[in-house]
Amino acid sequence: MALANQIIVVPSSKADLLGTGLEATAFDWDRVETIELSSRSYVYPTGDQNLATVQAAQVAGDLIILQGIKSFKITAVEPQINTADGSGYKTVTGELPYEYEVMFDNNGVNVWKALRKLNSKDSYNCAFYDVEGNKIFTSNKAADTFKGFQTKMLFTGQYKGKEGNNPAEVKMNIQLADNGEMERQVWISGDVLDFDAKSDLDGVNDLYISNVATPAISGTAWTIGVTLADRSQFVSGIAATQFFVKKTVVATGAITYSACTITSSDAINKTYTLGVTGIIAAANYAIVTGANLGTNTATNIVQNSTTKLLYKGIGTATATL
Repeated sequence: MALANQIIVVPSSKADLLGTGLEATAFDWDRVETIELSSRSYVYPTGDQNLATVQAAQVAGDLIILQGIKSFKITAVEPQINTADGSGYKTVTGELPYEYEVMFDNNGVNVWKALRKLNSKDSYNCAFYDVEGNKIFTSNKAADTFKGFQTKMLFTGQYKGKEGNNPAEVKMNIQLADNGEMERQVWISGDVLDFDAKSDLDGVNDLYISNVATPAISGTAWTIGVTLADRSQFVSGIAATQFFVKKTVVATGAITYSACTITSSDAINKTYTLGVTGIIAAANYAIVTGANLGTNTATNIVQNSTTKLLYKGIGTATATL
């Protein structure tokens, strides 16, 4: 199914006085519980919006999923109104942008730090999923393309830790940039999507890679630790094609990438032993993760083929020989 056949849109032009009839089923946002961020230039592919396309865009670094929202409310902003002297007639001279206050569940300092990295002006677009699974976004005015609402500001403030019986709090403010985009909003019914945003979508988990036993010159094995960022849990199911060796030749600065094999994995010691080739002297090596094996522009986001969870390598096993 093409995206154009999934979306529901009511024309908003003054020349198209449509939508005032009551035959169609009414649609209103329910409580928003998932936010999908994208770059300002990103538009949704014309094909079907489904779980596979969303997760592929995450792996490519095009989409960021924010979960764990416990409240989402609009910040009331009054329009700018001019009152004429004498007659008292009023004229709306401007409408202020939409602004939302988002409260997240207490998911710890790491999540707060990640949200702080998103603090920005004019950097992201955002789409919303409500509790009914409906996806809400907008359309470009000049072309028949669809994207998230343009944000003017994303801001996550100071971290507030636990205090007595009060839990820690993480709050984000989102200000949209263009009121017209709200009037051009479109949505996909949750009944049409093949996924539930709350249960099927997730953000990217930090994958910590560390040295355990580095290879010798002309060696063929490299043992690395692979855990979550807090070092607590072994991450199984990373495929051999998602690891690769980055080699920088000291003398020339030339960088190459080569494939690995997995000779063993050890959940007790939280390690993988990788088969590597071509280890030479006078080179710097790193084991990194990637979605596009063998390219120096590879994203280091990978997806577990079984659980479908996403991981991004934040540590690197390195060796200087």
